[in-house]
Amino acid sequence: MLDVARKKIAKAGKADIVHFQKDDCMHLSLPDASFDAVMVAYGARNFEDLDRGLREMRRILRPGGRLVIIELTTPQQFPMRQLFWCYSHLYMPTMGRLISKDKVAYKYLPATMAAFPQGEMMEQILTKAGFEEVQFKRYTFGLNTLYTAQAPLSQTQSHP
Repeated sequence: MLDVARKKIAKAGKADIVHFQKDDCMHLSLPDASFDAVMVAYGARNFEDLDRGLREMRRILRPGGRLVIIELTTPQQFPMRQLFWCYSHLYMPTMGRLISKDKVAYKYLPATMAAFPQGEMMEQILTKAGFEEVQFKRYTFGLNTLYTAQAPLSQTQSHP
């Protein structure tokens, strides 16, 4: 993925201003309070330890810094919830088996989506990790949820 990103950045003529770094989200090798914003797109549900990963992101944010997470979520409303269930539990695994011969890979996505805390539960987890002004908004009929939060403005507040 990083190789693809590097090529895209080079093609856009931005290689001199964009730095890529592969790191462990549970133990970031970045200094405290060093970023104005942290963004995670479709990856938080794969964190080995969600609380630890969120605390690390909180640690590297400057006071008032913003956290933005977009994640796949299970639609809650009829008929999208039922349509998504049919798609993810019947169609996707069947097509995956036919195309890739991998029976497990296409069951992984709906399983991780179902296991990931969603909506108000994720708000509580973000608050527990030390974030303030935590909000979420569902998009695409509830299939995607955007979570936003802010690191406390007080520099004296200890990390949770």
